[in-house]
Amino acid sequence: MVKKYTCTFCGTDIEPGTGSVYVKNDGSLFYLCSSKCRRNQTQLKRTARRLKWTEVYEERLRRRAQAAKKKKAKPKSKTKKETKAPAKKKESTTKPKESSKKSKATSKPKAKSKKT
Repeated sequence: MVKKYTCTFCGTDIEPGTGSVYVKNDGSLFYLCSSKCRRNQTQLKRTARRLKWTEVYEERLRRRAQAAKKKKAKPKSKTKKETKAPAKKKESTTKPKESSKKSKATSKPKAKSKKT
């Protein structure tokens, strides 16, 4: 069975019978899909995560977007002014708790309609 490789620079799949393998003096292998990837990796010494046409760059963008969503989802902490200010006590003019429980019990729950 033929092995399928991915380009070590851009991250695309390499079809069997195409591409090239670049071997460094230390024995490390680079599977490259095209001469464009070969020139960028070996001669120009570029990093793939900074080039917009690579899949590595797109993956980096996805991770940044997910991290931004997580930061927005967190509740904001109180500012120093809000935490230092003493809470004002309000005199309760409402009825005792027992009466509020009764009013909730007497209210009718909404009827749920089932769609078939």
